[in-house]
Amino acid sequence: MSNIFLRVGKKIRLYRKSRKLTQEELGELLQIDYSYLGRIERGEVNITIETLNKIANALNIAPSQLIEEDKHRSKDKLKTDILEKIDTTLLSLSTKELEVLHRLIKDAIVLKEL
Repeated sequence: MSNIFLRVGKKIRLYRKSRKLTQEELGELLQIDYSYLGRIERGEVNITIETLNKIANALNIAPSQLIEEDKHRSKDKLKTDILEKIDTTLLSLSTKELEVLHRLIKDAIVLKEL
């Protein structure tokens, strides 16, 4: 798929996570299968304007927020790039591996705060 589908998909994932919604929860709100939502977030499918609008409404944002290019990303570009690399790496892990990694991260954050 083209770059715009990937960019829109990443923004959908970002806003979904910021609302603390799982793909399953947002899928239920939208009345679409969560696996289809995952394909949207990965930029693998061409969604209609109607679907884009439904997603934006469910996330309480304007549809344009999913389409506009980030003009002020340069300051946080390194952080964004690192987070994208981490996200891509995590996709290959099993559920059990992710659970272990999550516990390790939580423990490391607790230790950092001491």
